[in-house]
This record gives sequence, C-alpha cells and structure tokens, in this order.
Amino acid sequence: MTSADVSPESRAAVQSGPMTPQLQRGTALIVDDEPANCRLLSRMLAREGFRTIETLSGEQGLELFESERPDIVFMDVMMPNLNGLETTERIKQLAGMDFVPVIFLTALRDEEAMIRCTAAGGDDFLSKPFSFGVLKSRIQAMERVRDLHRAVAAKQRQLSERIARDQEEQALAERLFSRAITNRNLSLEGCGLVQRPAAIFNGDLVLTQRLPDGALRLLVGDFTGHGLAAAIGALPVADIFHVMTRKGSDEAHLLAELNRKLYQVLPADRFMAACLITISARGDELRWWNGGMPSAWLRTSSGLIELESHTLPLGILSELPESQVPSPQQLAHTDRLLLFTDGLIEAVDIDGRMFGNHGFSSVLRNWSAAEDVLPRLVEALDAHCLGCEQCDDIAIVEIPIGAACESAPQARARAPRGGWQWSLTLKDQCLDKLPTLESALRPLGLLDGLESELGALETIVTELYTNALEHGVLKLSSRMKCTPDGFEAYYQERARRLGAGCCGEITIAIAYDSHGESGQVRIEITDSGEGFPEHKAPETERDAACPWGRGIKLVHELCESVNFRRNGAQVEAIYSWSS
Repeated sequence: MTSADVSPESRAAVQSGPMTPQLQRGTALIVDDEPANCRLLSRMLAREGFRTIETLSGEQGLELFESERPDIVFMDVMMPNLNGLETTERIKQLAGMDFVPVIFLTALRDEEAMIRCTAAGGDDFLSKPFSFGVLKSRIQAMERVRDLHRAVAAKQRQLSERIARDQEEQALAERLFSRAITNRNLSLEGCGLVQRPAAIFNGDLVLTQRLPDGALRLLVGDFTGHGLAAAIGALPVADIFHVMTRKGSDEAHLLAELNRKLYQVLPADRFMAACLITISARGDELRWWNGGMPSAWLRTSSGLIELESHTLPLGILSELPESQVPSPQQLAHTDRLLLFTDGLIEAVDIDGRMFGNHGFSSVLRNWSAAEDVLPRLVEALDAHCLGCEQCDDIAIVEIPIGAACESAPQARARAPRGGWQWSLTLKDQCLDKLPTLESALRPLGLLDGLESELGALETIVTELYTNALEHGVLKLSSRMKCTPDGFEAYYQERARRLGAGCCGEITIAIAYDSHGESGQVRIEITDSGEGFPEHKAPETERDAACPWGRGIKLVHELCESVNFRRNGAQVEAIYSWSS
C-alpha cells in the first residue's frame, strides 16, 4: 500500500484532528511492507485510542503477535516472502480459542481474492483507497464481535471449571454411595458380574446375601432412568434386603416390604423392576420372582429354561398381588444362571439396532452346558456397540450353581472362646478411608469362627461410622434429603466438605467376648464433633416415607442395645448371638 491508498478526506482528518489519545482501546498490529502506510495508519489508530506496533514483513508480524498478543490486526495482502494470507493463517493458529480480528487492507476487488482472504481467516476488508470514517466503523464492528467472543469464552471457562468441580464431587459422592450399598454384598468365587453405568451414578442394583441356612439370595434391580435420581432408591432397598435375608425372611415377605417402601418413597413415575433369586444351600432348588425385568436364563444339561417376567415392578402398586408368589425350579450343580438388566438388550449399534435382536440371541443359542457365557456375551456387546454412546445402565450376572454352593457355609462355625479388643482412629483427610472389617481383622485372625456374623457386624460399623462422620464431624443435616434433589445436594455437599480438608477424628473400638455357646461384640464409635442439639440422640422412629434415619433404625434392629453418650458424639452398640 502507498500513500495514495488513503483518501484525501482521510489524510486531512488525520492531519487536522486532535492528537490527544483517547481512552486506551487495546493494541493494534499493522503489517504492511510500505513504511509510509504503516506510519499513516498508526496515526489514524492512535487518534482512536489504540497503542500501535508496526512491521514491514509477515515473518516479523508473527513474532510480534506472539510477544505482544494484540487486540486487532491490520494486514496487507500483497507482501514479499510471507504474504498476508499465509501470515493470517498462522496468526489464527497462534490465537487458538481467542478471537483476534484480522482486517485485510487490499486493493483487490475480484470475488476470488475475497474468498481467499476469508478462507485464510480474515474477518473484514478495507478496500484501497479507504475512508477514515469506514475504518472507524470497521473497528467498532470488530470490537463488538471480539468483545462478544471474549464474554462467551469467559462464560465457557467458568462453566468448564464448574462442571469439572461438579464431576469431581459427584465421583467422590458416588464412591461413598456405592460403598454404602455394596460393602455388605457377598464375595462369590467363580461368579461373574459386569456393571456399566451410563452416568456417574448407577441406577442398576445387584445385591447378594446368605440366609441363615446357607441359601444364597440374589436381587438384580433396575430403577427407572439412570444417574443419581435413579440410584437414590437403592439405599432403602439394600438395607431391607440384607436385614430381612439375614433374619431368614421368606421371599414373599421381603418383596412385600420392598414394594411398600418403594411405593412410599418414590415419586409416582418411578419404580424398580427386579428379579429375586434364592438358591438352596444344597444347590438342588431355585426359587425365582421376576417383576418387569428381562427374562433370566437357566442353562441346564438338557437346554435353556426361561425365567420370564410375570408381574409388575416394585413400587407401582401399594400392595403386591398375593397370587404372584416366587416359582420353584429344580437345579443341578452343573447348571448356570444368567441375569441382566434391559440396558444390555436395548444397547444399540450405529444403525440403531438393539443388541437383543442382533447378537444376544446368537450368544444365547450357542451357550453350551458348563460353559462361562459372560466373556462371550461382553465381547459380542462391545462389538455391537462400537462407536456408540451407552444410553442406559447395564448389569450382567452369571452364577454357576456349583460355585454358589461351594461358598455356602454348611453350618455355623463355633465362635472361638476368649476375647479380643481392636481399635482404629481416622483423622482429617483419612476420614473417608474406613476399611472393611474383613480387610482389617481377617489378616489378624480375629474373624476366625465369626464368619456367620460378619455381614451384620459390617453393617453396624458402617452405619454408625457414617452417622459419626456426616453428622458429627461434617455437621450435615439429614433434612437436606427431604426430596430426590435433596439427596443429590446432600452427597455433593458431603463430598465438598471432605474435599475442603475437614478437620476431625473418629475412633472405632471393637471388643469380642465369648461365653460357651454364645458370643458378644461391643462396638464403640466416638467422634470429635459437638454431638446432637439439646442432647437428642438420632431419631429411630420415623414415618416410613421419611428418606432419612434408615441407618440408625437398622442398627437398632440388629443389636441387643444401642446407647448414645456425650450428646451423641459417642455410641455403644452391643451385638449378641448364640450358636
């Protein structure tokens, strides 16, 4: 560009206009191989309040852009070596997500030239010779666009930070949430389990427990929806399942209690499809109930037996129909049982075809007796869903009947005579790292002969410790859980307070004593909190629809006595049994 590229009116405006700088509007980079044009444009921009930097080459323009990070760039198109188009492409790459407007100064007027400038990253044009008034209007337009981009980028950064924090808190809450549900499950050797949540929280539920006679009970549930809202109902379901199973309640009473609780606590549009299985300790009989779940499948030496849904899911009706009782099925030790949620068969491929119609049937048909089907089933599922997003939670369970019977306790082992004491104190950042009794006491040999009581003891310690942590140390109020949204807020706040470096400590002291045919375990948990207001212990008698207070009520049901001291900052629970 030459001095002739500026109109006489613009030159006169620059020469006669005031040179006192206005409020700083940022930095302008001028890239033009004509020094006179750079100086003239610099004076025009200075008059508009810009700090200007000039260069005569594209190469130096890139260096200045990196070091100065200007707010706007004026670029000549025709320059030797690195021309304006190439320089602009490189500038846009250096700018990344930041929007820095580039205005081309060009005498080119043909359509193809304009297209090349736009493709290179140009945001506007000033044709030579250009008017000072047009220059001002172009700057104002680009500033509006630039400021809008910056505002949007700032909002996006804030949103990304909030999403990252929220995901971190949800991940911690899910870990704590899952432990509260699954830490009472049995560890069954030889059985297979695959769980794939579609969101951080899992709406599919798998529970296992032994009855007093050694029979294995299994519940696979699927709440409507997925994520935290779907997972909330899992807490009361897990409590009821484990307590009633340990007490030896039959399937009909267990199902009636689960249905009653879910009908009371879940909204009208929420329910839980479920399949309940009981395998006798000898492995010769299976009793099953299927409410709204996909068919379970039993592989026998003579073929496949379908255990199809025959009634409504839990939580829809106030009372279950009396006619819908569990059905018996004869078993052999070589039989194998397969259960899964609808997320498996409804998983779609890239063409929208469901796995239940394309892949699953083939795996099922080719499942031979005494063969593990889970590995091939997962392999076929992964091949089917390759490149597709998972839309629903998936849970798959395979149980070899022989393995389930081998792990069953054949008789209550006699508890060792004598006694022992054990204690543990967790502080500050270690407060959320409560070990299981299995992992803490088994290596010391302290659980020998107490295997039949381990499930109940784990439940008592977990519930009392959780109460001490959440209400004693973290000072959380259970009334936050009044609504489904309140549950999410409660666990996110729990995670936030733990992650913020809470200060406090909790001590667990366990003492075992045996007298002949009976045994007793005294569990004492003390926290550094201030206790409960007005010397009140946690409430245990609540309306059935109340979504909190389950844990302490459960401990009272299991224990001979539960006593709170020091305004509730210390609790002693006595658990007793006789052989």
